[in-house]
Order: sequence, then structure tokens, then C-alpha cells
Amino acid sequence: MEFYSLMAISLCLSVVRAFPQRQERGFSNSAYYQPTQVSQIPILSMDVKNDGEAYQFAFETGNKIAQQEAGDGVRTQGSYAYVAPDGQQVSMSYVADAEGFRPQGSHMPVAPPMPEAIRKAVEQNLADEARGIVDDGQYHENPKTLPAPALPPKYRV
Repeated sequence: MEFYSLMAISLCLSVVRAFPQRQERGFSNSAYYQPTQVSQIPILSMDVKNDGEAYQFAFETGNKIAQQEAGDGVRTQGSYAYVAPDGQQVSMSYVADAEGFRPQGSHMPVAPPMPEAIRKAVEQNLADEARGIVDDGQYHENPKTLPAPALPPKYRV
């Protein structure tokens, strides 16, 4: 019996050794935290102003990234541009205020036009709501139009 137990244990150990050890992350592997080589990219221009009420900044880097932004705590507007890995110039402008964040850029996807049937249904729903007819998408029975429940004959008096 001891022989079979020893064989089972040695088989398990050999199977464990056959699988490659996984690369440990975190504190147990100091090599994981070694910095990688990063090339230095110069900042060609930078301008920052902040008077406590409003701010603005602008910068441009040596790898053709540029951004500018101005805001006053209620409204922010700005833009940025860079060269994509495929060589395409990408630029984006944006406004953020009480109406939300509204970006604009030539590279952003554009939604297809709304199908005619859906446009008509939306217009009909808006017209119905203006007349006081509200459809919340749920089934509501009108108790005034339902017949009174009738007792089965065997329970009538």
C-alpha cells in the first residue's frame, strides 16, 4: 500500500513540474516593476493661466500632439490633435457645459439616418403625449371597462 501511495505522490509531483511556472506579478517579482525604456519627447510650447475663476492652457509636443482648453467652472471648451499610427491627422474639438459633453471630430463615427418608419412612430408618440395620451410601454387595464367578476354557479346563493 505504501508503494502505491509513493507512486501516486511522485506522479503528482512530476505532473506539476511538467507545467511551466507562471510569471508572478506584483511584489513577489521585482523584475515586473523594472522600468521600460521610454524615449523623451520634448514639450515645444506650454502656456497655463489660472486666476481662480477661469483657466486656460495650451501645449504642443515634439511628436505632434497639441491641446488647448479654457473653462470657467460652468463651461469648458477645447480641442486636441495628434497623428494616428496610420499617419492620419486626428483632431477633436469639444464643449462641456450644462447640456453635457459634446465632441466633434472628422474621425468620429456618424450614426446612420433614422429609418422613416421609426421617425413617424416617434412623431406620433410626441403628438399623442401633447394630447395627454401617454404610453409608458406597460399594460394597464381600465377597471371601468372590465366586466364585474361573476361567481361560478356552484357558489351562488
